[in-house]
Amino acid sequence: MLLMGWLGVQRVKIQRWRCKACGREVADEERTRQAAARQAWWQIVNRLIALSRFKLGLSERKTQMLIGFTYGKAVSQRHIGRLTRRIGQRAERVLDRLNHCRQGAAHFLLYDETFPKLGERAYRLGVAICEHGLIRSVCCLTERAKDIPAQLRATVVGHFQPTYFLTDLDVAYNLYMRRADLDLVHLRDVVHLIRQITRLFDEAVREVTMDYPKGLPLKQRQQQRKLKQRLLRKQLQPLLHMVFQAFAPGQEGLCTLKLEGIVAMLQDPAIVIQTATVKRLTKRVQRFLKKHGDSIDRLLQLAVEHDAPKTTNALESKNSIFKPFSRIAKFFPLPAACQSFFAAIALMENFDIKSRGIHRGTSAMGRAQINLADVGGADFFAAVGLPPPQISLAYFTD
Repeated sequence: MLLMGWLGVQRVKIQRWRCKACGREVADEERTRQAAARQAWWQIVNRLIALSRFKLGLSERKTQMLIGFTYGKAVSQRHIGRLTRRIGQRAERVLDRLNHCRQGAAHFLLYDETFPKLGERAYRLGVAICEHGLIRSVCCLTERAKDIPAQLRATVVGHFQPTYFLTDLDVAYNLYMRRADLDLVHLRDVVHLIRQITRLFDEAVREVTMDYPKGLPLKQRQQQRKLKQRLLRKQLQPLLHMVFQAFAPGQEGLCTLKLEGIVAMLQDPAIVIQTATVKRLTKRVQRFLKKHGDSIDRLLQLAVEHDAPKTTNALESKNSIFKPFSRIAKFFPLPAACQSFFAAIALMENFDIKSRGIHRGTSAMGRAQINLADVGGADFFAAVGLPPPQISLAYFTD
């Protein structure tokens, strides 16, 4: 009855036997059943602590309240804190050997940084995943120029040998990749490419200028400038809509050609008034195509031929999972402890079987075809050393 605390704390009287000569207790069947039940109870409680900390995001105090309400027996916050750190360290070791396990082929390495709110500590969290959504590595970045190359170098090892490196438009990622001695094809995310072009169009409208007659009141100057902005926005809006169409599904082979056509239309005075900001916009879009045109063609070709990811949306969804746990992680004093905590969250997410979406009924471990025997367990709890209690009903019934 020790596992059914919701019925109330059960007290069962047992007969204890002691040796008259030495005073030691003699183990009998009743005592053995009691010890086995107590051990099984602690195993279940430890699994509940892991679930509440790394899946539900509960604090130590709320976890303590949950256990007390469920089983009618208190567990100290010190035990919860010790178990949290121990599970985090074990999960970090599992992630470190994950790329050395036997697995299916993965061709993409997606990398990004998230900015969890960690109080006064200003370090970031670097997250690396593959195209299957499997989190390969997490790292607290205190010195960005050193930590990111080291993380990339430690990620691309063993059986994980990707060909492509997919990131946002941060220019430093290519430098960090080369510092890590990785010979990968660096591709940029389509969503960030569209955002950059949209930002250029918005700046062309926002920064428009006018020549005003001398002595014109300020209010009338502002009205004329707003009218010019409206006119320019009305002329640029169809071209921006064509940019979205160029990146739409089914237009992969014509994307860069359409973008070049948009540049030609920006230079036509019959379509767009040639203000200083429009001329600057034309040069910026031309420079953008010269820099990213080949990368766009390669990425879209891979998406058509091999169903490769065009965006880092899978990585952004992982960042949204980490951020709610920042209110717990900010209480860890050192980056190493914080990194272990996020490693356990990442491992829990890798084993999580989705209940909705395109990956319904599967986990990241299954999609990446990770050999679970090499990992050390078929689920998160077994991988971090929290197996289910091995106890039979004979310990609870006569």
